[in-house]
Amino acid sequence: MRPNLIAFIAAALVALGTVAEAGPTYRWVDDQGVVHYGDRVPPEYADQRSDVLNRHGVPVGSRDGLLSEEERAAEQREAEAQAERIAQQRRDRVLLDTYISVDEIRMLRDRRLEMLQAQLDVTAGTLERLYQQLHELEMLAAEYQPHNDDPDAPRIPDDLANDLASTQSSVLNYERTLDNARQEQARVMERFAEDISRFEELQAQRRTRLR
Repeated sequence: MRPNLIAFIAAALVALGTVAEAGPTYRWVDDQGVVHYGDRVPPEYADQRSDVLNRHGVPVGSRDGLLSEEERAAEQREAEAQAERIAQQRRDRVLLDTYISVDEIRMLRDRRLEMLQAQLDVTAGTLERLYQQLHELEMLAAEYQPHNDDPDAPRIPDDLANDLASTQSSVLNYERTLDNARQEQARVMERFAEDISRFEELQAQRRTRLR
């Protein structure tokens, strides 16, 4: 083989090796619409989309630039929607694995509501007794300062003042407990209504697929 040909082949092999070892090539368009190529995208064009080319100049991927506020918001909404779809699929599986009929769901709902109602009745009964106790203490405290405007009225005894304050605090706590229990009762009814509706939808879909 001639020396010149050997040198040419060697140079070509070195060039190919250099290309193979080089990083990716990017293609982007500037503000004037001119296409550019390079091993990196200049900072002023970092917020623009660019194509990634292989050593043959064929696009093999893309590089997203910086997203605008609208694009970020759209991506966030899509991510949230996808998460909700996955969560709904998980809830559907649990629903179908847990119940075999709507009647079974209603039975569980009724048992849960009965338990909550029992708690409500106990709390309401205790609160009624506390109201009566508070009324009696307030009647006693009315004979003393600061609940009596008469300057000659004696100051309220410490034990009576403590009992009054303690009962008032208990009334507030039981009122909050009763309110929370009623809210929980409403939430349970709403959740079971949603479960029944969704279960019926899933059952209808299953019957349609089996036809």
